Amino acid sequence: MENVTKRFGKVVANNAINLELHEGEILSLLGENGSGKTTLMNMLSGIYYPDEGQIFVDGKEVEIRSPKDAFDLHIGMIHQHFKLVDVFSATENIALSMGSGEKFDLKKVHDKARAICEKYQFALDLDQKVYEMSVSQKQTLEIVKVLYRGADILILDEPTRGIDVGAKYEIYCIIAELAKQGKSIIMISSEMSEIIGMSNRVMVMCDGRITGFIDGKDATQENIMALATQFETAPTAAANQ
Repeated sequence: MENVTKRFGKVVANNAINLELHEGEILSLLGENGSGKTTLMNMLSGIYYPDEGQIFVDGKEVEIRSPKDAFDLHIGMIHQHFKLVDVFSATENIALSMGSGEKFDLKKVHDKARAICEKYQFALDLDQKVYEMSVSQKQTLEIVKVLYRGADILILDEPTRGIDVGAKYEIYCIIAELAKQGKSIIMISSEMSEIIGMSNRVMVMCDGRITGFIDGKDATQENIMALATQFETAPTAAANQ
């Protein structure tokens, strides 16, 4: 992303953002509420369109005007609030995410989803109803949905918020395995411990701008907080995410 800017009226939600993501990388995106994290990722996933700036995928400039455009570029976003139908099975929910050109074949969907689960060692019962699943199982299902659509770049918005320590560990293992297999991960998170523990790089935002990057092995609570508060002088300039 080069000089990407997004405004909502007079409010500048993202101000000339420059961001580079590498293959097989876990990039954590940190900032307080209103810092512009989710707005930025919503432009990468096709929910918003930038007012200024350019987006490149594999060195080629692209336009992302819808989530379909994002999926065509192998970009998928897993939102903080699950987009699942509780009374449907895992396979049926995955089938709902099929592209418009695909023929509906539930057995084919099941077989392809099972192959994805085996490849990434996901413990997911594809016949289980969503209302019977734990939060971590639902998160896993959301990840399988975007992998089914061919995503190589995965954006996860607060993937471990509201789940217990054991379930968080399961999600951490899934994210690490995805990166190991060459997927590129952007993880929006407000949990300092997971930022420090599993990121290759940490990107810190404040007031709609990037305040800095920190190598994962050098990330500490102190240097992250120092960057996170760097521009906190004009609260009216910050946008709601």
